[in-house]
Amino acid sequence: MILQVSKKQIVFYILEAIITITLFYWLISLSASVGNINVTAKVGVVGTFFSLGILAYTFGLRHAFDADHLAAIDNSTRKLIQEKKSSNFTGLFFSLGHSTIVILLAGALIIAVRTVATAIPSLEALGNIIGTLVSGGFLYIIGVLNLLIFFSIYKLYKSARKGSLDESKLNDLLLKRGFMGRYFNKLFKIVDKQYYMYPIGVLFGLGFDTASETALLAISAATAGAFLKIPLWSLLVFPFLFTAGMTVIDSSDGFFMNGAYGWALFGHPIKKIWYNLTMTIISVMISFIVGTLELLGLLQGEFNLAGPFWLAMATISSVGWGYLGVIIISMFLVTWLTSYFIFKIRIEKNLE
Repeated sequence: MILQVSKKQIVFYILEAIITITLFYWLISLSASVGNINVTAKVGVVGTFFSLGILAYTFGLRHAFDADHLAAIDNSTRKLIQEKKSSNFTGLFFSLGHSTIVILLAGALIIAVRTVATAIPSLEALGNIIGTLVSGGFLYIIGVLNLLIFFSIYKLYKSARKGSLDESKLNDLLLKRGFMGRYFNKLFKIVDKQYYMYPIGVLFGLGFDTASETALLAISAATAGAFLKIPLWSLLVFPFLFTAGMTVIDSSDGFFMNGAYGWALFGHPIKKIWYNLTMTIISVMISFIVGTLELLGLLQGEFNLAGPFWLAMATISSVGWGYLGVIIISMFLVTWLTSYFIFKIRIEKNLE
């Protein structure tokens, strides 16, 4: 069964496209204003202003695949549908609430770093190094945690294939996937309207336990120090791009869950498990890839390491982050298509 797209969802994607195009036009204009200047940015590696914007957008996409987001949207959507209430935009409201905190934090950090960089320029380089270690380290931690989640879901998948899985236990386990979701799971019982997800998104944003947000703030901080003549509000393009990436994935997840529960797409638990396996493995791959490139880029830049491998790291650090964003988005699509065809060809036949 193919999920249908409602008129409201079509309008959302049109507006999302317009906003995203506008943000990238803003980014291109800013890039033109600073010329071809390279900046020591994003956690101690060198990258162009434009490529950092693409990376901020990509971090937003990756952030939406975190287990906390999946669990929150899954839980609230299922509850509202059971109560026969509107649930189309649970993902969007959650993402907007979360983004509010991210934008405020980024804005505050931009102001703080701009002040410090003006008064004590020598602290900028140290801040970039610390930013790299924190961001890359967090990405590895998130990658490992999500990998453990992947294995636990895979065990459920094997049990489901044998026909020995209780679907209620499956739902309970999936809704406790993330760190915040595990401790605030009962909070979703108060969700009576889909816009209640906005304050819950704010609360999850205050948790600030994900590497993508850390990396975004590192980007914002580094550019704030490097481009002292750019107006402060212009640097908000980075958290706004992050928000655009996160909202499109969170909202799409909400649409999918709404259709899945509303039209009984998950008639068999394996379908839901397979969906979660796909979402989780994407998060794992991106976390490890970006975290590794961050840390290797830091090593190359700080110790001036030479050789073909380190030259490649230097190239990625200087001009390649924007291309990496495109590669990551392509990985999303390839992983989804591969997962879909494997399910259709090898698994779904055995469920009928």
